[in-house]
Amino acid sequence: MENVFKKIDVRVFGEFVDKFAKRYVEQRSALSPGTIDEVLRISDGLGTGFDLSQIKNIVKHNAVFIDPERERGNKPNPINDIYRSDLGELLTTYYFEEKLEEGQRYIIPAKNISTRERYDMPGRGIDAIGYRIKNDGTYELLIAEAKVSEQKQNPPSVVDKTEDSIYKTHKKYHDDIDTLKQRLVEFSKNLRGDDLAIIMFIILDIENKTNKCDITFGCGLVRDFECVDETKDFGKIKTNANEFDPGNIHFAILSFTEETIDSTIDLFYKKVRELTK
Repeated sequence: MENVFKKIDVRVFGEFVDKFAKRYVEQRSALSPGTIDEVLRISDGLGTGFDLSQIKNIVKHNAVFIDPERERGNKPNPINDIYRSDLGELLTTYYFEEKLEEGQRYIIPAKNISTRERYDMPGRGIDAIGYRIKNDGTYELLIAEAKVSEQKQNPPSVVDKTEDSIYKTHKKYHDDIDTLKQRLVEFSKNLRGDDLAIIMFIILDIENKTNKCDITFGCGLVRDFECVDETKDFGKIKTNANEFDPGNIHFAILSFTEETIDSTIDLFYKKVRELTK
């Protein structure tokens, strides 16, 4: 598989905001596989008669972070802006799961938005982990990083300059296999069934160096159309692509049109709050 570098224009309008706000609420409200069935089983056994619809409504209402800065009409610090970070992850995950051609899409069985430890802080670690089964029956592991930047310089610093940049983060996982295995083990704790079995197989392949699994370093960069430059914004991920051999790179720039990043996140937040009141 060859490296992929592409820019995609993303038109921001009402249906876009509605679609991803609903997805966000669904992911934030998601419970571990089998949780509801287990609640109902115990409820029946104890005769408590839990109201399932009420449980779901309580979870949905309390699963999203009410941003005090936005509620006061202020702009949050981008470093700690959970909605900025989560929208980047949401769009990057959507891209790799649904926007690639049939046969090239990845299964991302557990979302960081659903499973992160803090509900009021952006997630840490790999932004998305997924897999796909190739035509020859072998597997490909996706580890993806998502960033959002309206910085005027090209590439923006989140691509290859900051300590948590896409380039430096992916280099860490490429060069330090033990750290990658640790992240995969933590990820596997949220899985069941076939998803768990496949990720465990991938961990064993990495451990035993049997080379039955390829790794794709996925990158999602959200940009404003006014500052994006597809000849420069891939940065060292593209110019130094050989540093990620034998892995593959798939880098998508998602360029907002119609609205800026700031205005899109504000619209996104308002819709999420509307859906969870």
